[in-house]
Amino acid sequence: MLNYKGGKCHFYFHIWYDIILLYFLIILKRKGDFMRINAKLYPVADEVTPYETQTFDNKKVELFMMSSFEGIKEEFVIKKGQFAVWSSMDGLNYRLFLEDGYYDTVKELYCQTVNKIWLDFYDRTDAISGKFSKFFVYPLMAIAIAACVLSIVLQKQIGAIGSWIIIGVLALMFVAMIFVNMKIKKVIVNENAKSRQLIVDHFGGNRFDELIELQKSYMDEYFNKLNPVEEEKTDSENAENTENAENVEAEEAATTEENKTEEAEDKKEDTITEEETSENLEANEEIKGE
Repeated sequence: MLNYKGGKCHFYFHIWYDIILLYFLIILKRKGDFMRINAKLYPVADEVTPYETQTFDNKKVELFMMSSFEGIKEEFVIKKGQFAVWSSMDGLNYRLFLEDGYYDTVKELYCQTVNKIWLDFYDRTDAISGKFSKFFVYPLMAIAIAACVLSIVLQKQIGAIGSWIIIGVLALMFVAMIFVNMKIKKVIVNENAKSRQLIVDHFGGNRFDELIELQKSYMDEYFNKLNPVEEEKTDSENAENTENAENVEAEEAATTEENKTEEAEDKKEDTITEEETSENLEANEEIKGE
């Protein structure tokens, strides 16, 4: 039997209490956090006039420039690399915070048609999550609670086996939750691919690729400007490498000249030697002739 402070009943009570608490937390999260995205960011713009307002399907999207708010750019762009940040508290009203230069560069990616595609994607993913919760998560929680209650009620009859029943149920729930999460993730990835394809179809393949390239170029340039020290270091390293290369070339040129001079002197000595040899031969022939 498991050794738990407070005795067997205390152990059962805590397991049962934790499961019920988790069950109600899931229910409350579904009811209170429906489509909540960066909820703390939403009220920041209450007193600010949006740059643009889009309305469709009983939904409203307000666009704001990050420069209108203190700290948002530092929090999301510099720290997290997010140039566009969505916020919503109810799944109907949305606020989109955009880095100014980024929006000017790729504003087409945040037109009403594209934003509608993404909000439809959010709605579908929320519906998928709710469906899996309804048909898998909640039944599993109910089974776990029932098993814990029966273990407590029948603890005199089953004894220590009740502890292992609870552990077995929790282990099965854990495995089941992993499986459900994998299925949800797979479905959401497929939905994301469909939404992306709708955006590609809206712009056309070539224009979409151009916008993505503009997006990447702007982000790279933005962060390069934030790190001028790195750029100076790179320039210094390049200059040093160039100087080293020039020195190597100068040394090679000097070595080549020395080699040429040595070769010329060697040729000169060879020529003098050949001339002396020729004169000696001629002198010997004259002596023989006499």
